[in-house]
Amino acid sequence: MRRMCYMFHLLLLLQLCALPYTWAREGSACLMDAESEIKRAPDKAEMFVTTSHVFKRHLAQYFCAISGNLTVLELGIYHGHTTAVLAAMFRRVISVDVEKTYLDAAAAHTNGLTNVVFLRLNLMVDDWQAFTSNSVDVVVIDANHKYEYVRADAHNALRYFPSLKFLVFDDFGHEKGVQETVSELEDVGVLVECQGLGQGWDGSAWKFLDWDERTGKTFWSWTNKSEGRVCKRGEAALGMDKTFLNQRFYIYRQPLSQLCSVGLFRFLPDGRLLSSPWGSGEWTISQTSQDRYALLQLPEMSPSPVEIFFNSRRTAFVLSELDAPTSRSEWFGIRDDLVHQPFEVAGNHFHD
Repeated sequence: MRRMCYMFHLLLLLQLCALPYTWAREGSACLMDAESEIKRAPDKAEMFVTTSHVFKRHLAQYFCAISGNLTVLELGIYHGHTTAVLAAMFRRVISVDVEKTYLDAAAAHTNGLTNVVFLRLNLMVDDWQAFTSNSVDVVVIDANHKYEYVRADAHNALRYFPSLKFLVFDDFGHEKGVQETVSELEDVGVLVECQGLGQGWDGSAWKFLDWDERTGKTFWSWTNKSEGRVCKRGEAALGMDKTFLNQRFYIYRQPLSQLCSVGLFRFLPDGRLLSSPWGSGEWTISQTSQDRYALLQLPEMSPSPVEIFFNSRRTAFVLSELDAPTSRSEWFGIRDDLVHQPFEVAGNHFHD
C-alpha cells in the first residue's frame, strides 16, 4: 500500500511537470540556492554517511550552468541533504530508496520543495519500468555500494534512459564496488570525461570512516581518491553491446536439473576469458554473424571451439560445441545479479 502511495505521488508529479512551462534560471541564482541548502546540511565530519559540503558544491558548480530544464534521478537518499541541493539545481528530482525511515526523513528535510518526489523501491528486485515514463538526464548513484548493486544501478540507468547524459557516483573514494564499476564502464567507453567530486578531488589525502565487514567494528582510514565521480555518457553506451565485459556469469550444464552452477565466466575487454574451473581461454566476436554471437576457445572445457549466443541484453547466453554431432546447447550462462534476484525478492517479503 505504501509503495502504491509513492507511485501515485510520482505519477501526479509527472502530470504537473508535463505542463507547458520552462524552469530556467541564471547560473548564479542556481549556485546561491544550492549554497543555501548546503548550509542547512551537516558536513561529512559531522555525519559521515552524508556527502560533504565540498561534494555538494562541486555538483552545483558542474550542473548549475546546464541543469535548468533537466530531470535527475537520485538512487539512495539517506536524510535528503543532497536531495535538497539537487532540487535547487534541477527542474525535477525523483528520489528513490528502499527504507521508509529514510524517505520520511528526507521528506521532512525537503518539506515545501515542490519539484521533489519520493519513491520507495528496491532497486535490485523491483521493475525499473516504473521510471520509463520519465525523460531522465542525470542519475546519482548512492544506494547499496556492493559491486553487483552499483553495477546493476549503472547498467539499468544506461539501459532504461536513452536521454541519460550524466552519471554521478558517491563514495568512489573508499568503496571498491563503486571504483570497479566506474573503471569497467570507462574502460569500454560507456562512461567518458569522468572527473572527481568532493574531498580528494585533486588527489589530496582525506580521512574516512571504514569498517570491518567481519566484526562490524569501525575505524579511520585514509585515501587520496576523490569522494565522488561525475561522468558523461559515452557513445558506447548507446548500443550497450559491451555490457557483458568484466561481468561474472554463472555457468550451468544443460539440461538444468538443479540450481547448482558448474563454473564461472568473466569476459575481459582484451579478448581473454577467465573461468573456473576451466582456467583461461580466449573469446572473439563472430565475424560471420551479428555481434550477439562469439567464439570461445577454452580447451579445458571443450577441445573444440564453442559458440556463444547472447540474449539481446547480454545478460545470459547459451554455449554449443561447434564440432558436436548436434546443435544442442550444452551450457547456459547467466549474469550473477540475476541469479541473486529471486532470493532478494523472497527475502524482501520477510520485512512486509
